[in-house]
Amino acid sequence: MPPLLSSLSTLVLYLRRQQHASFLSLSRAPPSAEAWRLLCHSSLALLILYNRHRECEVAKLTVQDYRSRSSCDAALSPFERAVLGQLPRVSVLGKRGRLQPLILPPHSEACLDLLLKTSADVGVDPQSPYVFSRPYHSPATPLRGTDLLRSLARSSGAKNPAALTAPRARRQVAILTQLLLLEEGERAAKRLEDFLQSEYHVSQSCARIGQDPALMNRVGRVVLYGEREGVLFRGMSLQHICLELDVMSGNSADSFSDDSDGEASKSQDRAGAGKKKGLSTRAPRPKKSSRPHQSTSSPSAAHKRRSAQVKSGKRGVLKRPWSEAERVAVETHLKRNIMELRVPAKADCERCLQLCPLLVSNQRDWRAIKFYCHNRIQLLKKQGRRDGNTAPAVC
Repeated sequence: MPPLLSSLSTLVLYLRRQQHASFLSLSRAPPSAEAWRLLCHSSLALLILYNRHRECEVAKLTVQDYRSRSSCDAALSPFERAVLGQLPRVSVLGKRGRLQPLILPPHSEACLDLLLKTSADVGVDPQSPYVFSRPYHSPATPLRGTDLLRSLARSSGAKNPAALTAPRARRQVAILTQLLLLEEGERAAKRLEDFLQSEYHVSQSCARIGQDPALMNRVGRVVLYGEREGVLFRGMSLQHICLELDVMSGNSADSFSDDSDGEASKSQDRAGAGKKKGLSTRAPRPKKSSRPHQSTSSPSAAHKRRSAQVKSGKRGVLKRPWSEAERVAVETHLKRNIMELRVPAKADCERCLQLCPLLVSNQRDWRAIKFYCHNRIQLLKKQGRRDGNTAPAVC
């Protein structure tokens, strides 16, 4: 399970248990201030995690807005509109006075209704306009959602509680929480499958998404990236889409740059040669050119300089430098060959092309992949000889 999903599932399970226990205690016995407090805290924390708005906006949900159930559906994302469209929604006041839709998680309406029903019995001011009020405090000061969520994340036992409250991860946390609290049954899974088919042309069975953390993480990543950057990988499987996202973002491990390692090895070789010969390692002075200085703004000069940088070799072969995404793609699929210092065969290179459409779209053939692996292996052998090791420690 990914670290963020693991911490989030721990927190959500902790909140659901606390909400269920406090709801039973408050509904069966006389109103207790402690049970009311636990139910209020867990309901507010789940509402914050379930939506993408700021914590202070969610905490200022008023009783009037909750009872009116008015919401602007235009501000919902395509995923929320297609998969969570049947859930009740209310409106909260956001930035610059704009109304933002707030989706109520499953089974939260009964908890909020019980909070409003028993609020007067635990010391909440009757004049308080907020749903999440504080007993024996001013009616104009609701709960602080930021401090509450941070405290509950630490007390839940999550391994990385700081990542759950980071502002940059608010949208990703909301998508994963919506998947974690997805209603059980064929209808919810069918809505999710129809959304993936209509948005990404992906045929994926989501009947067991609650028991499959890997599938849940892939769906969450695809939805998040699709909302940010648009749909770029239509018709591919979820596994291949996430692999392409790893390649594009550079998050795939065991990858390093050709240029940085090559330049480092060259500089070390020059320094060693200079020390052996007793020569200085200072760079030579550039020769003075007798030609007059040409302006760099002329288009013809820029075109010649660009063509001179791209074209090299005896036959004028067009050499295109490998991007970081292409390097990571090759080193991910052919990692074993590179670690074993074994040049891949043609079949291995063609299999790499099939698994990574990015290389095909950039017009890389199997020969280019083979020569790239060959150059990488030669560089690793050179580093191994220099360090006195038989094989490189890291690949």
